[in-house]
Amino acid sequence: MDSHGAPVLLTSSERILVHLHGLVGARLPGRESTQAGIADGAQITRTHVPRALKVLLEEGLVEARDARLPGRPRRMTVYALTPAGVARARELLDALDGQRAVVDGRAMTLREARTALGLTALQALAALDSDGRLAAAPPPMESTTLFQRDEDLGFLRRWRAGPAPVAVVYGSRGMGKTALGRAFAATLTRAAWVDVAACPDLPSLAKAVRDATGVACADPEDPAAVAESLADVFDNGAKLLVLDGYGDVPEGIVDALADFVRVARSRAGAKLLVLAQETTPAYCRFYGKRDADGGAVAERHLRGLDLEGCRAMLGNPTIPDEDLRRIFLLTRGCPLYLQYIREGDEYGLRENSRFTTAEVRLLLYSGRASP
Repeated sequence: MDSHGAPVLLTSSERILVHLHGLVGARLPGRESTQAGIADGAQITRTHVPRALKVLLEEGLVEARDARLPGRPRRMTVYALTPAGVARARELLDALDGQRAVVDGRAMTLREARTALGLTALQALAALDSDGRLAAAPPPMESTTLFQRDEDLGFLRRWRAGPAPVAVVYGSRGMGKTALGRAFAATLTRAAWVDVAACPDLPSLAKAVRDATGVACADPEDPAAVAESLADVFDNGAKLLVLDGYGDVPEGIVDALADFVRVARSRAGAKLLVLAQETTPAYCRFYGKRDADGGAVAERHLRGLDLEGCRAMLGNPTIPDEDLRRIFLLTRGCPLYLQYIREGDEYGLRENSRFTTAEVRLLLYSGRASP
């Protein structure tokens, strides 16, 4: 609802404009600028993103270019607003921010509420109920069904109930780290989320934490100060802080997290969940064997789905065993690839994997419904 009580509804294209507006001024493009990141941030299905972007490109509101993202071996297409797109997005944001919201019984504008809670405009809009009440914790950006992750969720629940302040979940790209983290965070009332992949340096991480939690850092250039601010997040009432997209990160971020492992030992209630690439270089591992053996850091490595998990993820119970096994062997049970196959998303499969064109077509053909 807007300030007069009428609901503000956004199309997929408008959601993309609002999402990309939040990236204006970023020094380097991150995952949020890619089609996959836009789908997550704009809270729309991935299959809708290419069509919506095509319209925005034709209207001159968005521009595309190729860029190399941190931790990614290949250049990817990223998207940004043109000056006309910025102006249109600003109009949409003004309409959204003028809506009435209620937080803990107090009436305020949506802008005031989302600033206080560390939410983006789209997260805040999604958290509004029919009476204008705003939940304190952001909802998952995209609804994702988890398959065969009960043991992994159990690991996270045990970790949160135990003494270790840090948990690190490793997995290859598309293995479902983010989906698992979101499912776990959704069970808590005060969880904050930061995308480390979008942070090119230590100050940008400090800013991202401040935006997500409201906790500022005294010296964003100092790893020890950033570590203290991370610990202060929990003194401020947070139940969980998730750092997503961890991989080949700058040295300052590694040092800050190493300092946090030390600082968090004396901070009751500190719970930092790091979702890391399986290929994270050794020089970016912010803890050692002594920390893991000593109970300061809990580790978990995600594996691909088995044959039955693949069948369930594909949503095709009649798929022939030979086709299912072919998909299983090629994808190694990677949930992201299986999702693209289920949706018939050739573009997503080509852009986000190393499959050849022939392999992509074979996978999509094998995942078809049985006649």
